Amino acid sequence: MRVPLGGLGVGAAVLSGCGVRREPTAHGRTVVRVWSMWTGDEEKVFQGVVDYYNRIQDRVYLQNLGAAADDKILRAITAGAPPDFFTLREPGYLAPLAANDALLPLDDWFRAAGFREADFVPGALELGRYKGKLYSMPYLLDAMALFYNPDHFRRAGLPPDRPPETLEQMLDYARRLTVRERNGAIRTLGMRPPDLIYIIGAFGGQFIDPRTGAPTVDHPTNLDAARYYRALIEAMGDGKTVQAFTMSFGNEQGTNNPFFLGKIAMMINGQWNTYWFQKYAPRVPYAIAPIPYPADKPRLRQPTWIGQNMFCIPRESRHPREAWDFFVWMQREEAQLLFAETMHGLPNIRRMLQHPRLRTVRQPDEAWKRGYAKFLDLLDSPNARYFPITPIAALYLSELYTAQDYLISGNKTPEQALRDVQTRLLAEYRRWQNS
Repeated sequence: MRVPLGGLGVGAAVLSGCGVRREPTAHGRTVVRVWSMWTGDEEKVFQGVVDYYNRIQDRVYLQNLGAAADDKILRAITAGAPPDFFTLREPGYLAPLAANDALLPLDDWFRAAGFREADFVPGALELGRYKGKLYSMPYLLDAMALFYNPDHFRRAGLPPDRPPETLEQMLDYARRLTVRERNGAIRTLGMRPPDLIYIIGAFGGQFIDPRTGAPTVDHPTNLDAARYYRALIEAMGDGKTVQAFTMSFGNEQGTNNPFFLGKIAMMINGQWNTYWFQKYAPRVPYAIAPIPYPADKPRLRQPTWIGQNMFCIPRESRHPREAWDFFVWMQREEAQLLFAETMHGLPNIRRMLQHPRLRTVRQPDEAWKRGYAKFLDLLDSPNARYFPITPIAALYLSELYTAQDYLISGNKTPEQALRDVQTRLLAEYRRWQNS
C-alpha cells in the first residue's frame, strides 16, 4: 500500500484471542522468517496476522523479523542471506529481481493450489507478473477515488450531492472551490494536486509499448493528460503559489491532515482514509465519488488506480514451500477478512468484494465501512488501472514525479516535461536491454 493505515480496529478481538493472550512459540516447528514493509501500528496489525496463523496450525512457525526497507531486502538477496519471504513496498523492484533470477516463479504452485485467474480482482495478479510469469502474490489491494467536502461545495454554490463526473467539471470545481484571503493568499485549495499517474490513468494513457515494452511517456494521450494537469493547477492560481501552499501541509495520518483542517476541498486518495476520518476527524464531513473521466471518452467511466501488497519468495529461501502455504492461506476468506478489517485494505479475491462483513456497519466504530464500500465497487471496474511491471519502473515513477513538480510550478511545458522524461527513460531502457 502506498500509504497504508494502521490501527487494530474491529479485528482486534480475533487477533488477540479470547481472555489472556498466549503467544505462540516454535516448539520444534519449522521456523519461516518474513520481512514486511510495515512499521508502527501497521506492523502490529501484521504481527497479529502472523500470531493468528501460528495459532491455527502446528507445523510451521512464522517469525516476523520486523520492518525492512526495500534496499535492505535487496542487499540481503545480493549477499545470499534473504528471509524466507518478504514484501516489496516499491513494485518497481519486482522486474529487476525477477530478471536477475532472484525470485521464485509461482505459476506451477498457483495451478497446483487450484487457483483460477477469475477468482482474483482484475489486475491483482498482473501486478506480480514479469514477462508472463508470476513472481508475487497479493494480500489486499489499494484503490483511489475522489474525496470531497460537501460543506465546501455548499459555500461555493455547488450542489453537495453532485461531485464532478468529468475531468472538465473537476477543473471548474477546483477553480470555484479555491478560496483566498483578502491579500490574495490561498486559504483553501479547490483540489490537492493529484499524482500525475492518476490523471494519465483516467485519460486511458499508455506507459509502455505493449509490443516492445519500451517507455512511452510522451504518448499523445499522456500529453493530453499533462496539459490537463497544468490547466488544473492554473485554475487554482499561480503554480508556484499553489506549490508553496501544499508544502505547508502536515502529516496525512493524523489530525494535521490538510483535508481535516479545511485546507483542501477535494483530493484523490485511497480507501485507508475512511478509517482515518473516523479516527482523527469524525466531525469533518466527506463524500466519495469515482475519479472523473474525460467528457469525450464516456467508455472510461469509473476509473481507479490500484496497488498491491506484494509478497515474494526469494530464490534462496530456506523454506519456500512453507512460505507458499502461507500465501495460499492469505487468499482464504478468513485471511482476507482478517487483514481487510484491521489494515483496511481491499480484498484481492473477487467474491470477497460483496462480503457483508466488509459492507455492513454493525457498531459505531465500523462507520468507516460506509465509505470503504464505495472502493469495493470501484475495484472491479473495467477501468481500474495500475502501473506496469517493467525493469525501469523505479526510475520511471521517480521521473514522473519530477515532471509533476515541473507541471505544478510551470517551469516546464507539458510537452517539455514528458519529452525530457522519455529521453532519460529510453536511454535507461536500452542500457537494460543490452546488459
